[in-house]
Amino acid sequence: MNINYIQIKKILIGLLFLVTGYVTFLLIASFISKPDELKLDFAPIQASANLSNNIEVNQISSNTPSTFDYKVIGYRAGPSRASIIVEKNNQSFVVQQGELLENRYKLISVDNEYAIFEYNGKSLQLSTNLKLEK
Repeated sequence: MNINYIQIKKILIGLLFLVTGYVTFLLIASFISKPDELKLDFAPIQASANLSNNIEVNQISSNTPSTFDYKVIGYRAGPSRASIIVEKNNQSFVVQQGELLENRYKLISVDNEYAIFEYNGKSLQLSTNLKLEK
């Protein structure tokens, strides 16, 4: 049995040229073709003015429920992520922005003045002022 290596080599090189030619054709076709021009006509939005008047803004409740008696131990406030450490009944909790405190109160935001939680559609706030209280 005599294997003709030169013939096999020519067949493989031919297949390689066919694949290379096909890929080159696709590349050239992608350069030649261009997307259709879209004409965007933005009409004035009238409904947004009426919608903004109907939105109710929840007021931040300064009267926190008696069960929401947490003390702020520390916090980290940043533009994108924030967290707070609170204490209740000698038990500490670390809550990150967007997470729940004791599966009830969702931490909405933290800044250098207040930490705002949400519970049943009502906003609750804790002072993040860490000055020594006497």
